[in-house]
Amino acid sequence: MERNGEWGMERKPGTTAGLAGNGMKRFGAFGMALVLTVGLAGCGTKSGEGASVQPTQAATAAATTAPTASSAPTAAPSADQTVYPLTVKDSTGTDVVLNEEPKRIVTLAPSETETAFAVGAGERVMGVDQYSDYPKEAADKAKIGDINTNVEAVLALKPDLVLAHNGLQADVVKKLRDLKVTVYADDPKTLDQVIQHIGAVGKLLNEQEKAAEVTGKMKADRDRVVAAVKDVPKKKVYLEFSPGWSVGKGEFLDELLTLAGGTNVAGDQTGWFEINAESIIKADPEVILYGTDAFTGNTIYDAILKRPGFSALTAIKNKDIHAVESNLVTRTGPRLTDGLVEIAKAVHPDKVN
Repeated sequence: MERNGEWGMERKPGTTAGLAGNGMKRFGAFGMALVLTVGLAGCGTKSGEGASVQPTQAATAAATTAPTASSAPTAAPSADQTVYPLTVKDSTGTDVVLNEEPKRIVTLAPSETETAFAVGAGERVMGVDQYSDYPKEAADKAKIGDINTNVEAVLALKPDLVLAHNGLQADVVKKLRDLKVTVYADDPKTLDQVIQHIGAVGKLLNEQEKAAEVTGKMKADRDRVVAAVKDVPKKKVYLEFSPGWSVGKGEFLDELLTLAGGTNVAGDQTGWFEINAESIIKADPEVILYGTDAFTGNTIYDAILKRPGFSALTAIKNKDIHAVESNLVTRTGPRLTDGLVEIAKAVHPDKVN
């Protein structure tokens, strides 16, 4: 974690960034950890994978009343197509320049892989990180390492565009740019920034219409949850997304807890951090959420139940402890609001279903 916990990385506990290990596989963010931070329209043509992209040409037609051919008026721009050359500034402050529509894409984090596929560019994805497990088609793509990207493997795929998570991959982003590879890097910290990021990727890839469908669904998910919990008392919530690790203010996962009608008992901390059990006991959460996936299974649940002093917590006495799929809540991609809905169902099951 796309900082957040994206890899099982999106990071594992014990790193100075606060998560590289278990959390890495998720980015997706957080996953890798997480990420992210808009869409303009124009006209252009879309080419199939492997074909060279040429600038849009004005249509020409032979005049029926004159012996010479004349150029027909240029067709009106389509609102769902991108005009190239295109320059977009990413979260590193870098102007990312695309002279034509990218036809070979490499994604360096699970969240970026999910985004590329969600906006309709999956066939153009040539390589992904080893923790990109969604959608299932991502498993068939060439692997370019985990959070420790294999730069040589990326270069071998000859990408027109690399999508990266700058929060955890700043070093590899710099290496690739030094090698003249075009990289768009983002690091969303809020749900709105994740939505904006998906829109930006849609624009970069000339997939604006599909990106708008994805972000529209995400906004609808958010609005539904917010409306459902609008008038209910907030519950004190503790979230352990990776064994012994939680999240405080300044990160999108803390925001999700708030949107879902909860108060993060770890909200006095900042970023991703290793928990102090005594502070959690003192806060006495009413609801406990823990991350689960193919890597962690129920290890977090077991650890919480065995942790000294936790048996006295209100949430445990009331059996108000719930699993949430880590990849949904730690990857800053198109499924993040699915994670929001799952959190809301756990915190306020009588209001969200």
